[in-house]
Amino acid sequence: MLQRGSVDTRTLAQSRRRRNPVIGKIALGLAVVSAAVDASAFAVFMGGDTTFAFGICFVVVFLTLIAAVLGFIAAVGSFGRWYGAVGVVLAFFANPVILIVLLVVVAPEALTGM
Repeated sequence: MLQRGSVDTRTLAQSRRRRNPVIGKIALGLAVVSAAVDASAFAVFMGGDTTFAFGICFVVVFLTLIAAVLGFIAAVGSFGRWYGAVGVVLAFFANPVILIVLLVVVAPEALTGM
């Protein structure tokens, strides 16, 4: 017998629905693609075509921004929480601006060869 004001855990477990993690997976996938495109931009830069490399990096900045926003939405809204959190971290480190700042702070002697 249920008393008035008590909670039936059977109906509570059935009413709780698991959310679809597709947004988090999209954010993680977009962050991985951004990291790959950023690596190709670095290869193009080392090949000597700085204008094309700059254009690629400009696009990657916006891709990482989109990946970070989607990952944040997924992490906060439980739409693939872990996928979204990993996507945000990867998008942060795949951003060319962040990579340049890290390169200047961590290894400034590497810039003398460029």
